[in-house]
Amino acid sequence: MLRKEKKFEKDKTPASSEITGEEKSLLVSGAVARDEKTIIGEHITIEGRIYGKEHLVIHGSMKGTIELEKHNSDIGTKGRFEGEIHAQNIRIRGQMNGNIKTQGKVEISKEADFIGEIKAKSISIEDGAYFKGAIELEREPNRKLAVTKKENTISASLPDKESKVLPGTEAKKGS
Repeated sequence: MLRKEKKFEKDKTPASSEITGEEKSLLVSGAVARDEKTIIGEHITIEGRIYGKEHLVIHGSMKGTIELEKHNSDIGTKGRFEGEIHAQNIRIRGQMNGNIKTQGKVEISKEADFIGEIKAKSISIEDGAYFKGAIELEREPNRKLAVTKKENTISASLPDKESKVLPGTEAKKGS
């Protein structure tokens, strides 16, 4: 099943018994986030490319590419995904085999099974999750400059190898 969640205004928040686990993650300061989300049900299989400007939750199976500019993607506990995801933040609770590129955060829960590569600003992997792959965390531009300056300072302060011999390290000639 493919369904679209409705927008909620601050004064029209649904009763707490109606809020699912995924919707709880969208709660912002006592109000449900105003962005819509699309849910791919567990009995749906999609092969292809998804472009969107809203959040996406996958409980079914998908093979392909997901591009969600400034929105989030969530692979549910029964969800299976093979391919590449570009989204703001990504949460994996099911199975994923592929690559992730994000300017935000990747969360891999203990139920997850992940194989692939991740390029993100930050990542969290819950204890018990299966992870096989590579992670590249993006550096802040200021931090990269500070590390480079520090390396130059260290190398400039090191003595020349031939100018100083430490006691007890003299080479013995004629042996």
